[in-house]
Amino acid sequence: MLTMTQTNTIRNAFFYEGDTISQVARDFKVDRKTVRKYISQDDWNEVLPVAAAKPLHPKLDPYKSQIDAWLMADKQAKKKQRHTAKRVYDRLCETHGDNFECSYRTVAKLRYTPFDGQPESVLCWD
Repeated sequence: MLTMTQTNTIRNAFFYEGDTISQVARDFKVDRKTVRKYISQDDWNEVLPVAAAKPLHPKLDPYKSQIDAWLMADKQAKKKQRHTAKRVYDRLCETHGDNFECSYRTVAKLRYTPFDGQPESVLCWD
């Protein structure tokens, strides 16, 4: 990535001084493709397309309803009795056996947002 000063100097060398693309590339020690890119660029404020966000943890989608049920039940339990990420992972492994193909890190990275307008999150693993 070149600074604006460098791009202006490259453009001036090509458009006003009449240097060739190869000559400009040699003078400024950049590739010819780079020179061509900055010469052909007209709109410097062009917005780059943003890729759509991928769903987080799609492997856990079949199990999210079960995890949500456990965590909602945990709201009634004492703080020390609630599920940790490790306990949720262990229960999923016990319940589903070989069918459960997620790693502990996938379960631990899962972040929960508030349920149905409740002010605080049910569980946030850090």
